[in-house]
Amino acid sequence: MARFKLQVLVADDASIVHELFAALAKASAIPFDLISVRDGRECMDRLVGGRINVAFIDVHMPQMDGMDAIGQARRIGAKTFIALMSATANTRRLQLARQLKVYEFLEKPFTPADVTAILQTYCRVTVPSQALIVDDSATVRAIIKRVLANSIFNLDPTEAANGETAFTFCEHGQFDVVFLDCNMPGMDGIATLDRLLARDPNVKVIMISGEQNEERRKRALARGARAFLQKPFFPADIDRELHGIFGLKMPVLAGVEPSPLAKVDLAEAVQWSA
Repeated sequence: MARFKLQVLVADDASIVHELFAALAKASAIPFDLISVRDGRECMDRLVGGRINVAFIDVHMPQMDGMDAIGQARRIGAKTFIALMSATANTRRLQLARQLKVYEFLEKPFTPADVTAILQTYCRVTVPSQALIVDDSATVRAIIKRVLANSIFNLDPTEAANGETAFTFCEHGQFDVVFLDCNMPGMDGIATLDRLLARDPNVKVIMISGEQNEERRKRALARGARAFLQKPFFPADIDRELHGIFGLKMPVLAGVEPSPLAKVDLAEAVQWSA
């Protein structure tokens, strides 16, 4: 049975960039077909036409620049996984890239390893990941599900209202990540963490809390939690932690503060319970 090949679009008017991708396509452990275009308008047409898994798009091109091409394609509904390319980056350009839901910004010259890291991330985020949300508040669990739905990762959530239920779920199923609230009646978050790790030392737990408590954060991490998130948190926070948990290279754009308009509207989350 033939291996599935990614469809990779490269939009750039520089021949050297196309040569780099052509060489990588022949040697890559991740098989992909290369679609090469040299101007922004054809780039936009390809994005809108669909069937492109990953696109590497230069900022400056004839006919239409890369950001305009992405912007128009996004407005029409294209959801392609995109990396922008440019010889220079500035804060405004990076912020615009975040607003356009661009995954990465590659500064030229970049290496085949940089491209491979992006392809690896794409392959990982398209695989469904099982997530367990453990919180005694049904409202908070619903909000967390909304946040997870806006992550770049394909997360399939299961809910548990307490530590005992979470432990039972983990006994009968495999979860890629567990979001575990610190403050719960009965068996609290730290006790639940200890029990989950005693059963499976490899379980990946992200502790969550509505309280500013540095001592608790340090204790949870020392006892084996992979990360600690303060409520309210956003999809970018989830993406950052999951990159580390899944062993993926962190994109440059993960460290760029988006404008307020780029954030998911979670105004009701301000009152998240502890």
